[in-house]
Formats: sequence, C-alpha cells, structure tokens
Amino acid sequence: MNEKPVGFINHFYLKMIAVISMLIDHVGLIFFPEYPVLREIGRIAFPIYCYLIVEGFHHTRSPFNYFIRLFIFTIISEIPFDLAFRRQLFDWGHQNVFFTLTLGLLCIFCLEEINNRRRYWILLVFLWITAYLIHCDYGLGGVLLICMFYVTEKSPLTRLILCTLILYLFFGPTELYGVLALVFIAFYNKKKGPEAKMFFYWFYPIHLIALYLIKTYM
Repeated sequence: MNEKPVGFINHFYLKMIAVISMLIDHVGLIFFPEYPVLREIGRIAFPIYCYLIVEGFHHTRSPFNYFIRLFIFTIISEIPFDLAFRRQLFDWGHQNVFFTLTLGLLCIFCLEEINNRRRYWILLVFLWITAYLIHCDYGLGGVLLICMFYVTEKSPLTRLILCTLILYLFFGPTELYGVLALVFIAFYNKKKGPEAKMFFYWFYPIHLIALYLIKTYM
C-alpha cells in the first residue's frame, strides 16, 4: 500500500514559494546586488521548479501538450529575459530558464524510455550537450538537477546528496542555499490546491518586463 503524503504544502503553495523566492532573487540581482542575502534566498526557487517539472510529467494528461506549453513560454520569455538581465532586445549568449526546464522535460522523456530503448541514451546525451552549448540559465547543471529529481523519487537521502553535489560542483558554494528547497519539498502533500496554472507561466515573463521598466524609468 502506498503511503499517503502527510505534508501541509500543496502544489499551489509550493509554486508560490518558488515564485516569491525567484522574485526576491531577481529584485536583488537587478536593484540591490550589494545585499547577497536576497540572492541567497533566491537560490531556493530553481530546485523547486526542477522538482515541479518532474511532478508535472507524472501528472500531465498529455506529455506532448506539456512540452508545447513549456516551449511556447520559452519563446515568449526570451526578450523579457534579455531586457531584464542583459539590457538589450536579444542576447544569444545566455538563454532564459524555460529553455532549461524544457530540455529537462525532454530528458525525463528519454529516461522514461531508456530501459526499453537503449538508443535514447544518445538523445539524452545530446540534450545535455545542447544545454551546455546554448548557455541556458543554469545550463547543464540545471538539466542534470531535473534528471536527479526524476531518478531519486523514492530515495530522499540520495536526493539530498546528489542535489548538494550538483549545486556545489556546477554553481559554487552560494548555490548550496538551494538545498533548503528540499525542506519545502519534504512537506509537499501532492495535493493540487487552487487552480492557477497560467498565472505561474505568465508570471515569469511579465515580472521580468516589469523589473526592466522599473529599472529603466525609476
């Protein structure tokens, strides 16, 4: 018999924690770079988003539609990302985090099929190389973090160890604050909560545009 989740954080609140943490991070990066505590709080967001990609894969009715939705917001978010963080309309040197999440979702598709079709290893490695070459936000380390959440679903200790190693080896000591995300994930009860799916998709590009406009015209 499967154990019922006993946590008190539902899907909606887990996403809200990630959104608030991300907003604090971006405000700190753009307006208050002299206060590292804002960036440290912000480290919590990305691991939660990685975990939620895996959750989304497990619960979506249509994996293809899920991919398309992520890909659409990858395109929508690129100009807001470049304006907010690069101060220009296009910057091909660094891509927004939706690229990372989309590549991570594709990696999960591959991992799901690898046991039956070994050739999916080739596609998986190709996706890792792509994440590295296109310089998407969090890059290869971010995609590996999503894969890690997928393969450690039933092993919290392994998840803690691998999460710590990936964050430290790919991003350095400051990113270790992201391990705190596992605390919130541990209290996740897998219940849906209020429906606000599109709010969370649109929040990313809209808040980046807002921060850019505030920075430009304040």
